[in-house]
Amino acid sequence: MTNMLANAPSVEMGFDAIKLFPGAVVQLQALTEGSHTRHEVRFIGHIKDKSLLLTLPFHEGTGMWLQPGKPFIMRGFNGIHAYAFSSQVIRAHTNPFPYVHFSWPRAVECQIVRHSLRVNVSMPANVTLPDGTSTVTAMLDLSVSGTMLNSPAELGAVGDHLKVGFTLDMDSNEVKLELEAIIRNINQEANGSGYRIGIGFEHVSLHDGMVLHYFTNTLALKTPG
Repeated sequence: MTNMLANAPSVEMGFDAIKLFPGAVVQLQALTEGSHTRHEVRFIGHIKDKSLLLTLPFHEGTGMWLQPGKPFIMRGFNGIHAYAFSSQVIRAHTNPFPYVHFSWPRAVECQIVRHSLRVNVSMPANVTLPDGTSTVTAMLDLSVSGTMLNSPAELGAVGDHLKVGFTLDMDSNEVKLELEAIIRNINQEANGSGYRIGIGFEHVSLHDGMVLHYFTNTLALKTPG
């Protein structure tokens, strides 16, 4: 089977093993030479050993015409594994809404994601200091274990505790997190305009950890490899 996941090794599993839930985001990429565009669709369900049902991909607001027999690579992240498999268009339908039948995959490539995967981001974060004051900073990267902040002030000393609040876009739904954290390192920018501050998250709940895990790995998957 051709390797469809970057930075593998990966293992093969049956489709049932990845346990996709209705509404899960799946990325489609045409399996043709020179095609790098990925389209986000939603998993609707499946008919075991027969077909997969996904929403029709759209381009610039218009539903795409998918020729029967056209092969695609499908990629996604189920919270534990990054997965990929090939499938062919069986038929597209317009009623009761636009959706597509794809062929049942023979096998699925799966790769357990790294717990410490770090992705580049650019988003605001609200930092609350021990005395209750707060300041807005910018997050430069994010992982399950911490973040790098760009701040106009030092925010404290290495070893100080604080709280970091930020909002993640999870499949078009906003999820707000406020995490206990500790300052790991502080480095002043070369031009003296501010500081880069390494932050480690502490006492992360199971829910918040899964949110971070899903967000970082889904974002990494969206970056073509």
